Amino acid sequence: MTTHRRQSPLARLSLAAGLWLTACDTPPPVQSEFWRPWYTVADASDSVVDLAEGTPDLAEPIDAASGGPPDLASMPGTTDMGAMADMASMADMASMPKNCSLAVTVTTVSPGGKYSPRNIGAIWISDGSDRFIKTLNIWADRRAKYLKRWNAATTAAMLPANRVDAISSATKSSHGVRASTWNCTNTASVPVSDGAYKVCFELTDYDGDGPYNCVPFTKSATPFTLTPADAPSFTARKLELVR
Repeated sequence: MTTHRRQSPLARLSLAAGLWLTACDTPPPVQSEFWRPWYTVADASDSVVDLAEGTPDLAEPIDAASGGPPDLASMPGTTDMGAMADMASMADMASMPKNCSLAVTVTTVSPGGKYSPRNIGAIWISDGSDRFIKTLNIWADRRAKYLKRWNAATTAAMLPANRVDAISSATKSSHGVRASTWNCTNTASVPVSDGAYKVCFELTDYDGDGPYNCVPFTKSATPFTLTPADAPSFTARKLELVR
């Protein structure tokens, strides 16, 4: 004979409440996507995160309010990234210096000073008003103070003894060919405008100032080659602008 224990009403109520809570805590399979946070990954077919790339699926973004794709055209602050890239590219091209190169060569000759044939010298660019632009070549060390014109030009420009981008060496033991190139920029590497400029030459072979001469030229879009007449201690000079 089997005896059945009869459950009290309170026990039956507790069992029913437990079953109801269990059902509430477990979302139905068809709605599991709505219970799972958008940033988690359920399986390889998930459209929110591309598992192969590890990056969000930008083709189907999810709108937090509606649960569907947002209207990108109506989103505030939306930026056309392609247009921004094009504008940045145009700005970069505009800021890039155009092709410009001035090659300068000269053959120096002794002026017959105390320390000849040893000599110091400098070649630099000035504008049409004799304002210093950039040193191209300087062969001097401690004795550079005797290059009076070069020192005066750099000091007036508040760039005393400036040698940025210059070919720089110590006192030369003999005379010969000196060559240098100007890239049409100033000491801050900023391209200078077209217009009137000068290439200036100076050297000395004793404790004092020596021969000095400048050759004017016009920087423009037109290439040129100049062969200035000889000057004391500066011969076979050639200026060649390439654009």
